[in-house]
Parts: sequence; C-alpha cells; structure tokens
Amino acid sequence: MPVFAVNYVYGPDTDTRMESRPAHRAWQAELHEAGTVLASGPLDNEPVPGGLLLLQAADRAEIERLLATDPYASIGVIDETIIREWTPVFGPFSQS
Repeated sequence: MPVFAVNYVYGPDTDTRMESRPAHRAWQAELHEAGTVLASGPLDNEPVPGGLLLLQAADRAEIERLLATDPYASIGVIDETIIREWTPVFGPFSQS
C-alpha cells in the first residue's frame, strides 16, 4: 500500500490550535490503531510551526478524504497541506 508524507504548515493562531490539540491527537490515535498513521509529530517552529504525518492508504484521494476529517482542518489552523507519495527504501516503513 502506498505511503504518503503529509506536511502541515500551521497558521499564526497557536491558541486555537493548542485548544484543539487533544481532539487532533485523538483523531491521529484512531488512525494509528487502524494502521493508517505510521508516524506523526510536530515540526519545529523554524521557519513556521508545522506537523509531519506518514500515512498509508490506497491512493491520494483517500489521504485527502482522511485529512478533511482532522479536527484541525475544521477550525482553520492549517495554512498549507503538502501531500507527497513517499517510497521508503530503508527502515521500518520500507516495503522490501
């Protein structure tokens, strides 16, 4: 199954994002238990705050559908979402 790297770039409203963090993390935990989220976590704040998610799904359309259900998406704290299919060659997510 394809693996996708998703990079979130967060907007300046840190207070709203932090208030919604428990719901965002519960959403990720549910997807992790289902085997969709392989890894996730925040990126440092330089140059801007963000997050990185490694997800596996049948295709990009499924990733986009899943990301639309992220609580962060509904409150508008994500300024940019970059989705790229990733082919891990080494490590725990490689297909070999």
